[in-house]
Amino acid sequence: MAAPHLISVLLRVAMFERPSLIDVVNAPVLTIACVPMLAGASELLGQSFVLVTRRAPRVQALASYAFTSLTYLVGVSVWTLMALLLLHLDRLTGVSPQLAFAVVALGYAPRLLGILTIAPYYGELLGRGLDAWSMACVGWGFFVIVGASLPVAAACAIAGWTVNHLIRHFGGYLSAPILSRLGLVVPGLIDA
Repeated sequence: MAAPHLISVLLRVAMFERPSLIDVVNAPVLTIACVPMLAGASELLGQSFVLVTRRAPRVQALASYAFTSLTYLVGVSVWTLMALLLLHLDRLTGVSPQLAFAVVALGYAPRLLGILTIAPYYGELLGRGLDAWSMACVGWGFFVIVGASLPVAAACAIAGWTVNHLIRHFGGYLSAPILSRLGLVVPGLIDA
């Protein structure tokens, strides 16, 4: 899938277009995994003033981008596991882990606008709005692609986001000493 085509498809996915979601969910897993990784890099780019004020060397800046991207990928994996658990409890056992991963990863399409969180006054509010938009995209994906009922799709979106948020919070708390010692900045982890 060519990059311009992928970008236009992701924009249509973020706008809840059913045909686009069905088309792109069949893309290779590595292509789909790029969505949350780019979303993490976009958010860090939006928070790049932290890197500038710390006068981070290029190596630390690149390591921060890589670590943030991987953090987002882990978040997608945790969210996917939570969704699979809820789908299994609702007796929707035919859902493959790859399909669930694709639905959650594509739900991160609105987070590609994370670069806009640089604004000092409305950046935090915009970040929360992007979180809500992503959660809605994930719920819509489980409703459209998996065929989950609307309450189950909503539960997959809300519960997955909640667990992901808790892991980011406690992960940020536990990893803060290591990350600060390495000079890494990871906006996806919440410092406690």
